[in-house]
Amino acid sequence: ECRSKHDTPSLFPHSRGILTALKDQGIQTAIASKSPTPHIATTFLDKLNITSMFAAKVC
Repeated sequence: ECRSKHDTPSLFPHSRGILTALKDQGIQTAIASKSPTPHIATTFLDKLNITSMFAAKVC
């Protein structure tokens, strides 16, 4: 559980490869978070450099 923008997020193994493969095949994906601190969720997506992989984002 991450509580601060200063925490270091990580992805599960192979997640980046799966997201990249889906995007390369034209399959649109979306991401949602039930976080009470959406600014932290958005910061983590940016830190992971995966924001552009999603057609829609709801945080």
